[in-house]
Amino acid sequence: MTDVRECLEKYLKSLEEEVMAILSDPSTDKRTKNLAMKPLTAKKRIVLNTLEALEMVDRVNEEERKAAGSQE
Repeated sequence: MTDVRECLEKYLKSLEEEVMAILSDPSTDKRTKNLAMKPLTAKKRIVLNTLEALEMVDRVNEEERKAAGSQE
């Protein structure tokens, strides 16, 4: 599961680099920057939600293991 997390974290860094490239480009106007940022922001939110879901699945799995272990 850590491979998935690592991959998602690398993707987040890549998105952040794209954002910085857009923001630091002096030739683009505010409207164009905003239009370019919307899909990046949505992608970032999706990745963060996915990471949260993975953490929740791991936590529930661990709790179930503990509960199963104590029943034996």
